[in-house]
Amino acid sequence: AFARKNQQTIAGAIRLQLENAALLGQLREQRDAAERAVHAKNRFLAATSHDLRQPLHALGLFVAQLRDKVPSADAIELVERAQASVDALGELLNALLDISKLDAGALTPAITEFPINPLLERMLSDFGPVASEKGIRLRVVPSRLSARSDPVLLERILINLVSNAVRYTERGGVLVGCRRRGSNLRIEVWDTGQGIPKEQQEVAFEEFSQLDNPERSRGKGLGLGLAIVKRLASLLEHRIDLASTPGRGSVFSVEVPIGEAQPVVEAARAAAVAGDGIAGAFLVAGHAAPLVQQGMRGLLTGWGCHVVIAASGREALAELEEHDRLPDALICDYRLPGESGVEVIERLRAGTSDDIPAVLISGDTAPEVLGEAARGGHPLLHKPLSAAKLRALLSQLLSGSRAR
Repeated sequence: AFARKNQQTIAGAIRLQLENAALLGQLREQRDAAERAVHAKNRFLAATSHDLRQPLHALGLFVAQLRDKVPSADAIELVERAQASVDALGELLNALLDISKLDAGALTPAITEFPINPLLERMLSDFGPVASEKGIRLRVVPSRLSARSDPVLLERILINLVSNAVRYTERGGVLVGCRRRGSNLRIEVWDTGQGIPKEQQEVAFEEFSQLDNPERSRGKGLGLGLAIVKRLASLLEHRIDLASTPGRGSVFSVEVPIGEAQPVVEAARAAAVAGDGIAGAFLVAGHAAPLVQQGMRGLLTGWGCHVVIAASGREALAELEEHDRLPDALICDYRLPGESGVEVIERLRAGTSDDIPAVLISGDTAPEVLGEAARGGHPLLHKPLSAAKLRALLSQLLSGSRAR
C-alpha cells in the first residue's frame, strides 16, 4: 500500500511538472505573440505617420497658396473652411498616433536639463493670438528655473493643457506660470472657464471624453488632449494635478524635477523690421514627393522668394552650382532618397562652406527623428505643415542669419 501510494505521489508530481511545462510554453508563446504584435503595430504606426501626413501636407500647402489668389470674399471663406478641415485632420491624426504610440510603448523619453522659460514663451506665441481672437487674455509668467524632463514630451503636455484652457474659457483669461515645490518645479495652467465637477474630474482624462459637448462639436476639440497628457505624464513619471470649481475655473499642473542647467537668455524672436524679411530670400527646399514639390514651390514663390526645389542632396548641390549666390536658408524633408534630411543639410553646408540656417520637415514622430533633429540643432516642423508657422520660423532664421 505504501509503495502504491508513493508511486501515485511520484506520478502526480510528474504530471504537475508536465502541466507546468505546458503552461510555461503557452506563456512563452503568448509573450512572443504579444511582442510580434507590438512590433507590427510600431511598423504600422511609422508607415501611417508618413504615408497619411504626406498628401495632407501637400493639400495644406495648396490651400495656403489659394488663400492669396482668390478674388472674392465668398471664395476666401471657402478657402478658410478648407484650411480648417485640413487643420482638423492634422490634429486628429497627431492625437490618434500619439495615443497609439503611447499604448504600444513606442515612445522613449530623452531626459535632459533645460531652461523652462523658452517653452513658456512658445505657449504665449502659439496660443496668444487664438486667445485674443476669443476676447480673452493669455498671460505667461517668466521663470529662471530649469527642468529635468524630455523637452519635446513636456512641451506636448503643456500644449494640450494650454489649448484646452483657451478653448473652454469664454470670459476672463488663462495664466501659465511656475512654482518651486522643494526639489520640484510645478508648472500650472489656470483658467476662468466653466470648471469641472469633482465627480467628473477622473473621467476628463479618458479618451474622447468631453464633459460639455454632447453634440460632438468639432470646435470643442477631440476629447484626446487630457488622455495624452495622462499617458505622457505617466511615461515621464511626472505628477499631474487638477483643482477645479464649477463656474469659477480650473488649475491643471504638472510637477517635474528641477534641473541644474543654467538659465540662458534667448535671442529675441524675429525683429520688428519692415515686413518679415521673407520676400527676396533665396531658399533651397529638398522634397522627394512631386505634389509636395509643387506645393512648396508655389507657396514660397507666392511669398516673393527665389526657390530651388531638389529631390536629393546631390540634385540640390548641382542646382546651386548654376547660381551665383548662397542660399539664405534650407528647408529639407527628413525622408529623402538614400539619406536623411539631416545628412543633406550637413552636405549642403559643407559644400557651400557656410552655416546656412535650416528647417527640417517630417511626417515621422519617432523619438530617433526628434533626437537627430535636436542634436543637429535644426528646428523641426511636422506634417501637415502650417504655412503660418513655416513663415514665422523662416522670418526668425533669416533675421538671425542677417544679424550674424
